[in-house]
This record gives sequence, structure tokens and C-alpha cells, in this order.
Amino acid sequence: MELRFLAVIMLILSGTFCGVIYSEKLKKRVVYCHEAEKLMRHCEVMIRTGGTDIFGIIRALKTEKFSCLGFIYELPEEYSASCSIREKWRTLLLRDKSVPDEEKAVLAELVEVLGTTDVQGQVSSIGSQLVRMEELRELRRQEYIQKGRLYRSLGVMAGVSVGIILI
Repeated sequence: MELRFLAVIMLILSGTFCGVIYSEKLKKRVVYCHEAEKLMRHCEVMIRTGGTDIFGIIRALKTEKFSCLGFIYELPEEYSASCSIREKWRTLLLRDKSVPDEEKAVLAELVEVLGTTDVQGQVSSIGSQLVRMEELRELRRQEYIQKGRLYRSLGVMAGVSVGIILI
């Protein structure tokens, strides 16, 4: 009897744990969008105030704390004829499988804008991409609120259901 009781408790906890893991995946998407917005705002400010080039922007971004945008720390800080900064950015961005495609597309567009036009053109392009990222963040936040609660509840219910079957 005690063994069955322990098995039921373990099943309930494992179901809850699975629900929490899936819920946290949704939360990570919200955090990713938030950090991408922060990155874009830093780029916009650096371009607007000093007309900073792409390598200056990368150097400044590396001093910031980004938990989800780890590819920033792998980018080169100096110009190299053998390495295209835009290609490296896209390659590192596409390698991260945890990032949804919509967010990848916005960040890939960002690097195409940096350093290619005058200051006003860059700022307006970043502004439109920032609006897209804010919309994505709000969409991800709504998903987290709705589906996160669902995943946690389903995890608990699945654990309880299997536990009841064992009893």
C-alpha cells in the first residue's frame, strides 16, 4: 500500500513537473522578445546619438546582460575581410533552435539595416522592426497566460489521473 501511495505521489509530481516545463518554454519566448526589444532599443539609441557603426554597436551590446541572445557574445568586434558580420549574425541566429521563426526573421532584418543607410533611415527601419517585436512579445505573453496555465493544469491532472488508475 505504501509503495502504491509513493508511486501515485511521484506520478502527480512528474505530471506537474512536465506541465511546468512546457509552461516555462512559453515564458522563455516572452523573455526572448523582451531582450530582442532591448537590443533594438540600444541599437536605435547608439545610431541616433552617435551614428555608431555595426562593430561599435556589437561592442556595446556585449557589455549588456542578455540571457537569451547568446549569439551576440560570439560576434566579432572588429572588421575582418574574411568574415561577413551580417552572415555571421544570421548563422548564429539560425543555429539557436529555441527561438521561434518570427523573432528570428525580425532580428535577421535588423542586421540588414545596421550600417547600410543614413542615420535617419536606420532609425526608422529599427522603429518599424521594434513595433513588430512588440507585437510578437504581446502575442507570446498572451500565449503564456493562456497556454501556460493550461499546461500546468493538464500536467497535474494527468498525474492525478494516472495515480487514480494505479490505486
